[in-house]
Amino acid sequence: MALVIKMDDTAKKIELMRARYGWQKSDTPLILAKSVFVEAGELLAAVSKPDADQGEIMDEVADVLMYAITLCSDAGLDYRNVIEQKIEKVHQKYGNQ
Repeated sequence: MALVIKMDDTAKKIELMRARYGWQKSDTPLILAKSVFVEAGELLAAVSKPDADQGEIMDEVADVLMYAITLCSDAGLDYRNVIEQKIEKVHQKYGNQ
């Protein structure tokens, strides 16, 4: 339960940040999806370096997560339900291995 409370607090902080900088006015589902893609590429680049920097990796993971959570929020999806449903699909696909 503590994780859920912290994630809800984090999602709220993301929304407040977007409002502060006016990003919710210009973000569209397409822009957010493209942003996830771009940031995932930057994350891949960061972890691919032989001397991968933990700070850079953390920044890129945060970018991916924040855009994904925002995309869910804007689409009226509860990111927790989205993840739970995906976990269930994985279990159905791969069974108990």
